Amino acid sequence: MDLPEAEQVRPSTFYHRRTGELRAAADEIKNRITNHTLLLAVLALLGCFALYKGIFAKQRSLLWLAAAAVPPAAWVVQRRQQLQHRSAQLCSIADYYDQGTARLNRDWDALDDGSEFKDAEHLYSSDFDLFGQGSMYQLLCSAQTQIGRETLARWMKSPATREEIHARQQAVAELRPRRDLPEAVAAVAPTSASDFQPGFLKDWAGGSSPRFEDWSPIVAFVLPLGLVILPILYGMGFLALGSLISAAELIILLEFAFGALFRKRVKATLESLPALSVELAAMRELLRIMEREQFSSPKLQALANQLQNTGLAASIRVRRLLRLITLVRQRENEFFLYPAFCLMWGTQLAMAVDRWRCRYGAQLLQWMAILGELEALLSVSTYSYEHPGDPFPEVVTGEPLFDSEGIGHPLLDESTCVRNDFRLEDSVRFLIVSGSNMSGKSTFLRAIGLNAVLAYMGAPVRCAKLRLSILQLGAAVRIQDSVVDGRSHFQAEMQRLKRIIDAAGQAPLLFLADEIMGGTNSHDRRIATEWVIRALILRGAIGAISTHDLALTEIAMNGLPGSNVHFEDSGESGQLEFDYKLRPGILTHSNALNIARMLGIDTAAQQR
Repeated sequence: MDLPEAEQVRPSTFYHRRTGELRAAADEIKNRITNHTLLLAVLALLGCFALYKGIFAKQRSLLWLAAAAVPPAAWVVQRRQQLQHRSAQLCSIADYYDQGTARLNRDWDALDDGSEFKDAEHLYSSDFDLFGQGSMYQLLCSAQTQIGRETLARWMKSPATREEIHARQQAVAELRPRRDLPEAVAAVAPTSASDFQPGFLKDWAGGSSPRFEDWSPIVAFVLPLGLVILPILYGMGFLALGSLISAAELIILLEFAFGALFRKRVKATLESLPALSVELAAMRELLRIMEREQFSSPKLQALANQLQNTGLAASIRVRRLLRLITLVRQRENEFFLYPAFCLMWGTQLAMAVDRWRCRYGAQLLQWMAILGELEALLSVSTYSYEHPGDPFPEVVTGEPLFDSEGIGHPLLDESTCVRNDFRLEDSVRFLIVSGSNMSGKSTFLRAIGLNAVLAYMGAPVRCAKLRLSILQLGAAVRIQDSVVDGRSHFQAEMQRLKRIIDAAGQAPLLFLADEIMGGTNSHDRRIATEWVIRALILRGAIGAISTHDLALTEIAMNGLPGSNVHFEDSGESGQLEFDYKLRPGILTHSNALNIARMLGIDTAAQQR
């Protein structure tokens, strides 16, 4: 299903209209399901009436009417199941678009926050709000599988190479107008991240649970086969009734002993299937997309080619595993409970699932890696679609560079986001950003960091234009102390800064630090901060620090390749106002009087 109109209207408008269409179609199908249910009830009553009359009223001709009601009733049941499945698909797609609307409206509570990917020891993920409530991950992630979520999180925490970034940009540009592809995945997959068990599919495919012996499936097949053959032999006169009963009792006893021998392994295999089936349907649809689509970007072509090297279509193999899981669920049918016991239904299917894993488990891990990249690309393409004004950055080679025009914070609404220009290069390697509290210093540093993260994962950025070189990222913007570890805020900041300096010695780095050295006095803070900046500059790093201590602004005038910029406030009578515009030079305006008035202090009275 192609959705060309998606590119012609605003994302919010398209999502609202598409959700309405899907809900209306689902409601129509539910009405048809109700009609089919009524028709099935009529056929059942008609059949029962004809059967009663035919048997008890001896109107034999009506028995044909009862028999004739069975085929249409079976058709109605099958059609009703198809309609229920289609209704569930439409509702799932509508839920997917509801998630899109939640992203556009910054409805954080309705979105997957990726909190399991938080890493307090990472050099920047906590500082830039990559994961958790109100995070960048919530705006980026629309993945339906755990491997897709994990791949996207890994991209956010690990900058790619220049070549890989360019390849991802091309793939995202190709996928962006294809709103039908994420719809196809959403139609067969749950949208709740709580349905997923991190790492389960990898552990299962890797064979962490016990295997069955080679001879066990043969015995498990022969014993139930004997129970099937015995009545046939009795009916043909080759077996007496007493012999039939004795042989059946012996086979059932052997089945019981065989089942007891493998009970633990069968139970472990069968218990893994419900969690396993959560992602398989979405994986199969992703595999079908890769198999049927003709991609033009090199990245997507390479992924498709890797999948084709596995021989028989991977989606067919996954479909067989899904069928085995469906057959296992038939044991839950109370009418099939006794036959399932006699046929060793669960044991045989558990062994069939295990054979599938032995044969295709290693390939499944490869498919997962490929599909993880595809779904991560679909997520980034959806983000690109939802932010049509955000361009791709230009990643360049050469000396460390971060040249931005109209840079803004990606987590802020586009209508309220204030943008600024700045440039870091060989002649200006660092910025000292001064300003009062609430003036926008921290937001500015996080805007730099988040846009760098987006750029290095192949996503569009919240800038009018961005040119940057490949840089590591290191930040001390949101440092947390730890009572449990006996680590103060100042100690935690020192440890982070040391790690940043060490990392700068290994590769070019972009550093960002908010209110640096805030845990010491002004004199020591001034000297220590200059040492940190000198150490980073000598290692080839570029970056920015923020401070409200104007003594630190002297560092940029002390022979180092830096520059002073500032945010300022305005207002009077205790009312502070901020325009969040970055200005050159040092902050000269004082807001001490306004702060006192905000606290309700009568400064004039105290001076008398």
